[in-house]
Amino acid sequence: MSLDPAAAARVVDACAAGIVLIGILIAGTRSIGRAIWLVAVQSILLAATGIVVGVATGTSHLVVGGLLAGVTKGFVVPLILGRILRQSPVRTERHPYLAPRASLIVAIAIVFVAAAAVDGAAFGGSLDAPRALPAAVAEILTGLLIAMTRRKALSIIVGLLVFENGLALTAFSLTYGMPLVIELGIAFDLLIAIVVVWVYARRMLTVLGSTSTDELRSLRG
Repeated sequence: MSLDPAAAARVVDACAAGIVLIGILIAGTRSIGRAIWLVAVQSILLAATGIVVGVATGTSHLVVGGLLAGVTKGFVVPLILGRILRQSPVRTERHPYLAPRASLIVAIAIVFVAAAAVDGAAFGGSLDAPRALPAAVAEILTGLLIAMTRRKALSIIVGLLVFENGLALTAFSLTYGMPLVIELGIAFDLLIAIVVVWVYARRMLTVLGSTSTDELRSLRG
């Protein structure tokens, strides 16, 4: 099976645009549950990007990496985070450091800044998909924005997932991905991290009754 590079580039650009739009929506939402499933959809678009690039370039490990990303970050991780959320009495980000409306505006500004900063930049071995690199940079910065301005542990994890999706978009669409063994190692590390988060979140719920990181600040000396 093969795919015309021009058609693959158009698909990658479309997926990149969708990934950016979803990142903006995540930045502007208070609902933790909605943010979890939005990042799941974003991860599925990322997986589609990896599969398309792999088919177009004949790189089988990219197809495997895309499928792996889709299964782990598109289904397994959201299910685990959703289960943690159902055990928590707090379902919304009530008092973030940056209000959702302001966060939405900053996320939109990040997209324009990223597009201007990397205008015309590309790697030599990449497909001709001009939106991919600006989208990847925008998602890396948007993920950091979300992680740094949220108070709830699950919201911070969502921000880190958006950040990781930006890194993966760079690898999939611009450098033909990483070796399969590295992709497998990253996926395994991600699952271990989510399991650790699950254990500590349950402990926080038992002891503190919430997954808010504000309760942990009182432990600082």
